[in-house]
Amino acid sequence: MQATMSDSSNFVSQVEEEVIEKRNEKPEWVEAFLQRTFFDGCTLHPIRRNEKNRYCINCDSSACQYCLSSTTHRHHKILKIYRHVYKDVVSLAAMEKYIDCADIQPYKCNKWLVIALNPLPHCGPILNTETSCDICKRRLAEPDLYRYCSISCKVIAFERKSSDLAPPFLSIMSPKKALKVEQIKHKRKGKPQRAPFF
Repeated sequence: MQATMSDSSNFVSQVEEEVIEKRNEKPEWVEAFLQRTFFDGCTLHPIRRNEKNRYCINCDSSACQYCLSSTTHRHHKILKIYRHVYKDVVSLAAMEKYIDCADIQPYKCNKWLVIALNPLPHCGPILNTETSCDICKRRLAEPDLYRYCSISCKVIAFERKSSDLAPPFLSIMSPKKALKVEQIKHKRKGKPQRAPFF
């Protein structure tokens, strides 16, 4: 019994180490994604409504809706880019599948929560640094809940951090299979017995 408990505690500590390593990795595609320009016309499809408003993570390229309908992007991870206050934004729900979006302030855009790729334009003078983004000092609507105004600000904070254990984190905590800890199965009941006949 002692050996099984120590084996399971060793397994748990290995899983925790893997989680820390995973959370301290910056996904390779994030930097290129933030530097892309979107909403230009697609040169491959010179037809109406051909703006490049999607990003293929696997190919590391921006694409239009007609590019995605081809077989080259089948089964690829795709992010759709929207415009909000003349800036590029992405759906919070879609982005949370690929990076940790904690501490990034979301904005409402047509009843959807979106997060900005790069900082939105500043509105007014900065009066209080406690109520602004940690990186670009843009005023935040809810500074008690969020620390960054965009994905790029969080990436900059991630690159500046001093310790691997310190936030912010970019990668999602870990794959779901790594979180499953082997548990010893305990039967709820013993051997089934028939009720006595009276």
